[in-house]
Amino acid sequence: MMTADYLSLDGHILFKWFETLMMESIAQLEGKPLKDGKLDYFKQEFLKQYCTHFISIRTLSSGLKLVYHGRENEITALASIAVLTRACLENYSLFYYIYRASGDSRDDTYFRFWSWFREGLMCRQRYNMSGHADKREEERQEINRIFAEQQGCPLYQSFTPKQKKRCEKYGEWYFCGIAALLQKAGFSEAFSDNFYNFFSSYAHPTSAGHLQTSQADYETSKDLMNAMLKPLFICSGLYLYNYWILLGDILTIVNEEDKAVVTSWAELGNTLMK
Repeated sequence: MMTADYLSLDGHILFKWFETLMMESIAQLEGKPLKDGKLDYFKQEFLKQYCTHFISIRTLSSGLKLVYHGRENEITALASIAVLTRACLENYSLFYYIYRASGDSRDDTYFRFWSWFREGLMCRQRYNMSGHADKREEERQEINRIFAEQQGCPLYQSFTPKQKKRCEKYGEWYFCGIAALLQKAGFSEAFSDNFYNFFSSYAHPTSAGHLQTSQADYETSKDLMNAMLKPLFICSGLYLYNYWILLGDILTIVNEEDKAVVTSWAELGNTLMK
């Protein structure tokens, strides 16, 4: 149940709380036998990457400043925090779409995971580095092998001819934006659209991101940063909530207070800004 006590906790308390829960949750899979190989392995790797971004944001948001002459009172790490938060939202949206959005359909989970994996291999084919020709050829064969298996999957068969062509040629496997995936993953429509676009303005050299950074004094920057942390904590609550469902029988770390804080932030994501 969402309570004001949890939602009003200071940022440093929430950073420590969520970080501890992430690290303990990741450790639950360390050394455990993997029934489904890579598919199970990357459940852990997704959260590890997210946790790395999360800890980086915590470090930057603690007051680190990049000082420019004449702008000594400006929080100039603000743009970096925004870019990292965007990366967190993207990580969670794909984690959810692969592992949770399929429900009980193992075929759909299988297709989405291997599509995501194949897309990564295809991206690496573009890196033409000397001394890696054998590795690139090995991965090219893996790309073809995965695609040959995918063509028999129900989700692939549901694609339009144009989508099938893009899947084969470019590795595309979901045909909507990240904001739409965030909505599927528990964020309200208004929340996912507004905040993802806001963070994207910092990730790309758009005028909006430049204006927000260049015109912000210390207090404005601090207010913007605090506003950015709310979707990050919501995302972390949603992530842990869904991750714990996947871990199921091996999860032993969660007490009632942990469940309450995670559930509170997860619920907020679906209700805020409706």
